[in-house]
Amino acid sequence: MIATKNHNAVKNNTFAAMLISLVVLFTGCSKSSQFPSVVPDDNNSSGVVDPGTDDGNTDTGGTTPEPTPTPTPDPEPGYKMQALAWESSKYPERTKWSEYLQEIILNDWSSLLPGADDITTFCPRYNSLDNNQRANAWAQLFVAIAKYESAYSPVSRMQETTMGTDPVTGKAVYSEGLLQLSYQDVQWARYCKFDWQKDKNLASTDPKKTILDPYINLHCGVGIMAGQIKSKGRIVVSSGVYWAVIKSGGKYQQINNIAAIVKTLPLCK
Repeated sequence: MIATKNHNAVKNNTFAAMLISLVVLFTGCSKSSQFPSVVPDDNNSSGVVDPGTDDGNTDTGGTTPEPTPTPTPDPEPGYKMQALAWESSKYPERTKWSEYLQEIILNDWSSLLPGADDITTFCPRYNSLDNNQRANAWAQLFVAIAKYESAYSPVSRMQETTMGTDPVTGKAVYSEGLLQLSYQDVQWARYCKFDWQKDKNLASTDPKKTILDPYINLHCGVGIMAGQIKSKGRIVVSSGVYWAVIKSGGKYQQINNIAAIVKTLPLCK
């Protein structure tokens, strides 16, 4: 009798354990199906086409690990930057702009340093250069773009007649500053520090406007290019490009002229 009771108890315990295991397994599977294995990457930008810029603020829901940041390259001790095309004794401020470009390319936008698929079109010796020289070449590229976008004028403005209303300003879209950027860019390029609330009561070409500040304008523009290279791998593309002067086949393209300016750097020859 005792043996029979023990046998029945073991059977009952075994059955209960199996039942609990099945409940746990089923519950676990059910919960895991509530979350997607791949988090969608939505592009919520408006206005101009977003050329693939990642502002680093994308919410992945904690399911995708953050990539390891690229180490920031240290400038070579005593590196002397080769003068950029816009520098002139008549405009000493431009030398400061050049130094700033070199700094932000080496630090804030170092993802540009590996280059682009078509970088040797602009700087034939690019692949043999060190990081400081590469930053110097990229800086010259931005200067060349600025020549055809704004003629190096930090207060240059042009109304974009085909782009409707700027959702930030509530007015017509204007391209402004050295790299001809717009207030609406802050909606998808969060690193662009244009502040319409500070600027709206200033005159349209007042150099105190944040969008006309050469340093703020350049920092935003370099970031936009970094996003394009990350997304498309090229400087010259036929669609999704921010600047018409580097749009392949575009009406306003200045690709050969821009390349010629970059190639004037001794380090690119």
